[in-house]
Amino acid sequence: MLHVQRAEAMDVAPTPTVPTGLSPLLAGLRRLRAFIEQDTPAGAITFTPQLVAFVGATELVALLVALISVRMPDDLAGVIIVSVAIWLMGFFSVRSVSGVNTIFSASSFLHLGQSLAVGPVGALAGAFAESSAILLRYRTGSFRALFNFSELFLSDVAAWAAFQGLERLWPQGGPLYIGLVGTVTGFVNWAVNYSILSGTLAIATGRPYWHQIREALPVTPYNLCYGYAAIAFVALHDRFGPIGFTFALAPVFALQIFLVVLARRTRQHEAQREMLLDKIKAESIRVERSYDATLIALTHALDARDKETEGHSRRVVEYTRLVAVRLGIGGESLKLLCHGALLHDIGKIGVPDAILHKPGPLTEAEWQVMRRHPEIGALMVEEVEYLTEARRIILHHHERWDGRGYPLGLRGVQISAGARAFAIADTVDAITQDRPYRRGRSFDEARDELSRHRGSQFDPEAVDAFLGLDEAELLTISAIRSRVGIDLLTGRAETVDKAAPRLAAVR
Repeated sequence: MLHVQRAEAMDVAPTPTVPTGLSPLLAGLRRLRAFIEQDTPAGAITFTPQLVAFVGATELVALLVALISVRMPDDLAGVIIVSVAIWLMGFFSVRSVSGVNTIFSASSFLHLGQSLAVGPVGALAGAFAESSAILLRYRTGSFRALFNFSELFLSDVAAWAAFQGLERLWPQGGPLYIGLVGTVTGFVNWAVNYSILSGTLAIATGRPYWHQIREALPVTPYNLCYGYAAIAFVALHDRFGPIGFTFALAPVFALQIFLVVLARRTRQHEAQREMLLDKIKAESIRVERSYDATLIALTHALDARDKETEGHSRRVVEYTRLVAVRLGIGGESLKLLCHGALLHDIGKIGVPDAILHKPGPLTEAEWQVMRRHPEIGALMVEEVEYLTEARRIILHHHERWDGRGYPLGLRGVQISAGARAFAIADTVDAITQDRPYRRGRSFDEARDELSRHRGSQFDPEAVDAFLGLDEAELLTISAIRSRVGIDLLTGRAETVDKAAPRLAAVR
């Protein structure tokens, strides 16, 4: 049986101006609302005067129907047997799937069966047993318990009334007709139940009433089966009296036990799944950091050969990160870009020391060898799938926007976006850092240099992104002299903003 689900919290709209005669009524509703909220779990539902009025009206109708229709049963023992069974099933009802706020119980068979067999008193006893069990099990509060009671009672009485009317319509109807009557009573039970529940949820959540009804349609076949099966309670009670109920209780109890066992197994599997997911996540982090540590080791190997620009690798990664974020690159793409910036000169490992450390100008032949280092670096990481994006930066980092770069002579957007951002970072670090043959220049001079070559050597948007960077942050990066550490890839790179809005090029 479906019970009231937790309604979404929502703000109460300002109370409109009302006629003076209704003020005492609204004041009373507010006091009732305050009393109810004290007895309801925090955060369960937001009470409004409309919701309190609707639920109060439902309970009033249930009370009037009970006063009119309920009579002392001839078969008190049978009512007690079934009501105890309903209470036990309600108390041991389950939520089979985590995150689903619907309570599953096999007691719906018993509700309908008892109601059809002994009348409104059976509906009253069953509704009380179910709602009190749910109250004790889930601590729903008296407000929701009273609503559950009213909803269950009215839907069961409506099903009983439909059964009585259809049975009188054709007293001599055979088994097929009786089965059809049972199916109809199941539908009536569903219609009344969900009409009341949907009205409550519509008021509590602000969602359209008919939308709530549409969401309830998939459970209609279950109620049709409930009604058809409930006819067995009538037949067994008429034939065997109170003991006949126990014949029908056995398979229903078996179904409830199955639901309880299934819920327990499901919870166990969910706990195991969460544990395995945590292990997989931890392992993926470990593998990723192993990748990063390998990249750092490669960078240290290169630094051991070329100590001329201390801290260069770290600085260009930081500059590249700043430019890339302003170009709209973020998340995992940004981290992969930082990998490429870190490894951009890894191909120099394949350049002979005589050329790499030559103090004077290089000959044309030596330049031919030096210009091969992007291709050498790209070949070094070619088989590492994780470094696919880094490989593009390694291969493209000496390409020019006008197509006059090397080794491929790419032009414009043929060059990877990461390589275009890195080209700015590499040039800025080369201009602003000291060299054995000259002193480093200021960032203003670096900006002038970039502006002069905007649209020829450099991507115009990448230049504009750098021109918009904060001077203080640039100076902080410029002062870095430490070598690359694992923190460079596992720290800021993981927490950087999710891609800043892409800048429009300033023309």
